[in-house]
Amino acid sequence: MQRVKLFKGLETEVEALEQQINDWAESEGAKILQVNGTIATQSYNPAAKQGGSLQGNVAAPSDVLITVLYEKD
Repeated sequence: MQRVKLFKGLETEVEALEQQINDWAESEGAKILQVNGTIATQSYNPAAKQGGSLQGNVAAPSDVLITVLYEKD
């Protein structure tokens, strides 16, 4: 039977999210069939100085959503 598992993290913590997914797959004995990722649009800080760097205008890291399609015996 195919199932779906969702994982949510931040773009600044991608390595931790990868580790979480790998640990989950190993502990569950899941056979991963497909992985898709989506990153939210970055939000900009309207109070930031104009003409500054793009990085300085970003208010917060974007959310990352990982969808894992898997099978489990």
